[in-house]
Amino acid sequence: MRFLVFFLFFVSGSAGLVYEIAWARSLGVVFGASHLAVTTVLAVYMGGQALGAALIGARADRTQRPLRLYGLLELGIGVSALGFLGLTRIYPALYVPLARIAEESPLYLTVVRTTFAALAIIVPTTLMGGTLPTLSRFFAAREGGLARQVSLLYGFNTLGAVVGALLAGFVLLPRLGVTATLLVAAAVSIAAGAASVLLQRGEALAEAAPRAATAGEGAEAGDGGASPDGFAARLTLLGIGLSGFCALGYEVLWTRMLTLVVGTSVYSFTVMLVAFLVGIALGSYAFWPVRRLFGGGRHAGVLVFGSIQVLIGVSALAVTVLMRDLPLTAANARSLLAGLALTGFAERVGSSFGIAFAYLLVPAFLMGLAFPVAGAVWSAGRAGTGAAVGRLLTANTVGAILGSATTGFALVYLFGIERSLQMLILVNVTCGLAIAVSASRSRRAVAAVVGLGAALIVARAAEPSWGRVWDQKFFATFSNMRRAVDAPDRARARLDDAEVLYYHEGVDETVSVTRARGDVQQTFIVNGRPEASNAPIDVQLQRALGHLPMLLHRNPRSVFVLGTGSGMTLGATSIHPEVERIVLAEIEKGVLGVARTFSEWNAHVLDDPRLHIVFNDGRNHLGSTRQRFDVITSDPIHPWSGGAAYLYTVEYFRTVAEHLAPGGMVSQWLPLYELSTDDVRTVLRTFAEGFPHVQVWLTYYDAVLIGSNEPIALDETELERRLSNPRIRDDLAAVHMGSVRDLLAYFVLGDAGAREFARGGRINTDDNLTLEFSAPLSQGVLTAGGNVLALTAARESLVPHLAGSPSAALRQVSVDRWSRDLETARLFDLAHAQYLAGEQTSPGFADLLATVRVRDPGYAPLLFLLDEAQFEDRRQPAIVAETSLELRDGSGAAARIRLGAIRTFLGRGRVLVSFADMGGREVWAKRILCGAYEQLEDETARYASRILGAARAASAQGAGTAEGVREVLRREADRGACQLDL
Repeated sequence: MRFLVFFLFFVSGSAGLVYEIAWARSLGVVFGASHLAVTTVLAVYMGGQALGAALIGARADRTQRPLRLYGLLELGIGVSALGFLGLTRIYPALYVPLARIAEESPLYLTVVRTTFAALAIIVPTTLMGGTLPTLSRFFAAREGGLARQVSLLYGFNTLGAVVGALLAGFVLLPRLGVTATLLVAAAVSIAAGAASVLLQRGEALAEAAPRAATAGEGAEAGDGGASPDGFAARLTLLGIGLSGFCALGYEVLWTRMLTLVVGTSVYSFTVMLVAFLVGIALGSYAFWPVRRLFGGGRHAGVLVFGSIQVLIGVSALAVTVLMRDLPLTAANARSLLAGLALTGFAERVGSSFGIAFAYLLVPAFLMGLAFPVAGAVWSAGRAGTGAAVGRLLTANTVGAILGSATTGFALVYLFGIERSLQMLILVNVTCGLAIAVSASRSRRAVAAVVGLGAALIVARAAEPSWGRVWDQKFFATFSNMRRAVDAPDRARARLDDAEVLYYHEGVDETVSVTRARGDVQQTFIVNGRPEASNAPIDVQLQRALGHLPMLLHRNPRSVFVLGTGSGMTLGATSIHPEVERIVLAEIEKGVLGVARTFSEWNAHVLDDPRLHIVFNDGRNHLGSTRQRFDVITSDPIHPWSGGAAYLYTVEYFRTVAEHLAPGGMVSQWLPLYELSTDDVRTVLRTFAEGFPHVQVWLTYYDAVLIGSNEPIALDETELERRLSNPRIRDDLAAVHMGSVRDLLAYFVLGDAGAREFARGGRINTDDNLTLEFSAPLSQGVLTAGGNVLALTAARESLVPHLAGSPSAALRQVSVDRWSRDLETARLFDLAHAQYLAGEQTSPGFADLLATVRVRDPGYAPLLFLLDEAQFEDRRQPAIVAETSLELRDGSGAAARIRLGAIRTFLGRGRVLVSFADMGGREVWAKRILCGAYEQLEDETARYASRILGAARAASAQGAGTAEGVREVLRREADRGACQLDL
């Protein structure tokens, strides 16, 4: 019997965690993915549990059949979970009209979301909150030793949550989708409930009701603890509330930091959650040996609980200090696993869990231990097992709600992540010391501890520099892309060579803009992942996303842009003179600072008076607004990033289609790198399900999808007129798209071709989440070449998509030209795919490239590729000048050496020039030159010639020895502008 009940509570914990994940996903589709929306759902979830613990805990003490009550609770959870599915089907129709009343008011939307979330999950979560008090009542009455039973129940339930998280993240949701996963969880709850009701029939507790132990009896008999005075007990209750406050605060902040190195995929979040829950489960089991400390007197339990709170704070401080080297730790972990011959996915998951477990285990262990210890203290001498446990659970859960909300909305916003952690640590330690001191029954001592702690918290809040141990530059410049973390020394070298142009720890994301010292290329990083830059390959995509739908629309006056990023896509739309209104939806306010660092490339769009910014989840806002737009453009983050896949579902695309004005156009980014060909087909098929008419355009290693509710015609005459605008033409000419012929060279597929290519792909929906779970499997895999080859194998002729020419003769000229270009394009596609696949050294690649250059030396995609290839070639060391020197060695004998100048482009604005003994392979001097990319090659040659000339002069004038020439080299190399020391 005992084992069966523990097992039932274990599977209850599994189902509970599955519910939490699935409910958050379902409601997130309706309410959006902003931190405010997610926290609202989490608060309602935990609030229901707190309510249930308080209400049902007291009811459990009055029942003569607690196991039957528990079974009914589980049955109720399962049935109400089924009811949730029905509510979510009608929620969009109810939510949208209400949201439109004040669609840009965060306060109003929060009230609406809270109301809807409460209606959806308050019943099952309230029932969940009553399960632990009810089973505690059952075991305490049957076996005594309340705190021991609570620790075991808490541990089994948390261990079940570990299994639930793993099943949800790696099995149920990927294979079944949200609805079926919820049905499985509901079936588990119903089965557990039915089993409990049946078990109660054979239990004699009903007949032994007068024997039902009180909480105090259980504590005294089984845990060795005596009842403390009321003040200490109440302080312990407050302490478990503050413990919950700090625990959720830590979890929010540590998760934010860990995502910098483990990534933001659904699998990364799963393993971080699992690591935290494993620590809590282990801690709850540890109550067994710890309970022996309770035999030290009336207040021993209070002292133990206070000490645990202090230890939580100390361990949290240790974790916070160790996180200053988090990027290097991640590099070491991945280097270690690299030698185990694991697949890329297994290596990422394994290293993510190892990193999270190493950082979170100790504090999570102590948090898990704190709850049963507090249970032993609070319940000692109290009548009513269920009420005692229920009140304890309520305090802990309410604290967790406040901790999550306060940390996410206030602390991070006001103080940043590091200071917020330190302030929570001070709360934890102050709480622990106050509770420990209360064992002496000196209220003055408690007040003194609290006063000192409060003063320290205020001081830390007021003084940003006090106690700082992190180097924000480290986190601002860190990239979790595989190639950037293979070797720890690379992370340190990048830090030393970096400049941070912008850094912001926002409510939703940590964002930064960095560049190498003296370089012109800057990179926008979100949660450790580079998302945009001003490198030509990124500029081409971002401008195409903005310009293509604008140019294909006859008269685009209203524009909706989802996501700011670098602001280049937004800026591209603003250049078009027809535009009267631009609406930008941005989830993270801090990203506007990012866009300002790219003002030179985004037309200073944030200062445009036509721009209106809405701070909300873009999909949520678009779905609830009444407005219609001529152009909607979306440049989301990669679909494997947590939550981004919802911007690639058929429901989202249909929402976009519904908000297009007549003749409206939409553009959508489709990355071809780190995405399998099957996933590319899935995105395209899903997009084609949302729009009657689609096109696919290809940039360097991305695709731009164009959709419309009406046929999309390519009118050369109209395009010529629009491109005659100097601002538009120049913006596109910088990325080889500045003329009609150049622009149309990037067209690949129309309706028929796109649908044929997409055949076999799955439709990505809000329910099946296909892309979110499949896309992370391609992280770190070179897929761009294969995807370009597959996509262009279906390339269509441009001719059927051209608008009619005014005369048959002119149309024939156009047909002939585009037919020739089609053959050129098909040859180039093969070369393009080989280049992206890393096959530049193959003989076939050189032959293909030569053939294309002969056929059409001005073919725009070819010119862009040649520019990129030239830059990559320049990144390889090359000798730019040499000279021979007659020197004397140490014995006075003559020696001839060959001194060479070797240049290596480090970026588009920096060149490393090394002066080396070519025979001895020894570098004598080196410097970094910076300047305009187009001029650096000639400037480097002149610089090298001058320095080598000085070396020859020094040799001829009798500097004589190698050391003398080296000194001259160093001195001369230091002369001149735009140089950086190494």
